[in-house]
Amino acid sequence: MNAPTTCSLTDVSEGCSVRVQQINGGEHLKSKLLSMGIIPDQNIVLVKKSGNHGPIVVRLNNTRIIIGHGMAEKISVTV
Repeated sequence: MNAPTTCSLTDVSEGCSVRVQQINGGEHLKSKLLSMGIIPDQNIVLVKKSGNHGPIVVRLNNTRIIIGHGMAEKISVTV
């Protein structure tokens, strides 16, 4: 069995289910993501990527959330 791989949310392929490991940003970013339900140990699915620098759509339970590319770069996930 392969060990889990940790990377940025922006490095994940569409359709992949991942677990949030940590938020690599300041308190404002952490607070904003927390208000959306994106917190460490939360499972999310990357639904859609919009090019190399566009927004990313993730699914959290039955909710779709759009995250800016810069924010998504700061979310470390385990694949």
